[in-house]
Amino acid sequence: MASEPRPLLQGAAVHLWLAERGDPADDRVLGAEERARAARLQQPADRALFVLAHAVLRELLARYTGEPAADLPLSTGAHGKPRLPPGSHDDLRFNLSHSGDAVLVALARGRDLGVDVEVVRPHDDLDAVAAQVFADDERAAIAAAGERRLDAFYALWTRKEACVKAWGRGLGIPLRAFSVLHSGGSGIVCPDDDAASRLSCRSVAMPAGYAAAVAVSGEPGDLVCRRWRAPA
Repeated sequence: MASEPRPLLQGAAVHLWLAERGDPADDRVLGAEERARAARLQQPADRALFVLAHAVLRELLARYTGEPAADLPLSTGAHGKPRLPPGSHDDLRFNLSHSGDAVLVALARGRDLGVDVEVVRPHDDLDAVAAQVFADDERAAIAAAGERRLDAFYALWTRKEACVKAWGRGLGIPLRAFSVLHSGGSGIVCPDDDAASRLSCRSVAMPAGYAAAVAVSGEPGDLVCRRWRAPA
């Protein structure tokens, strides 16, 4: 098998990789815990997407670290955020999201980050959901979007999810307590901890029917988007 060149990830850059259902992926690289999680998924489609997502993640981490994909000792933090263990490529940070037929992996060096992708589906109770999870200015922006209210909802929802994942605090963060409408200036601050990393957050272009966003601590930096291709 030909070796893949190691991608150059430097400074404040963020790399984002898109894979889609049907892409080839080697499930032999999965660890025992990943296999167990996949086996617990009852729907074959959900199981297949999970396997693809985690195989792609491992293959990408192998490219960036130079380590064999199956040997990477992935672990999780206190709230389930995946990471490489201390002492193992400490500066490489990553995050994973999958929905529908899409998988997104984000990587950066020395910066906390989160990524989210969602299938855009109509909601009969969109206003009720918005009232539970969005700040006042976010709800006003959705209402002002008119016929594009659904797109506005998912644009803000994915940014919100990306921020929560970047902070790595689990589901305890009050979603209505922070707004993702403007990430310039001082950035977005975790509402339950003034000392938390300030985030820059932006939406990411996706195929039709999807919305996505990435959040990263500090300045936005250059965003490099790539399509996943399995190793030759």
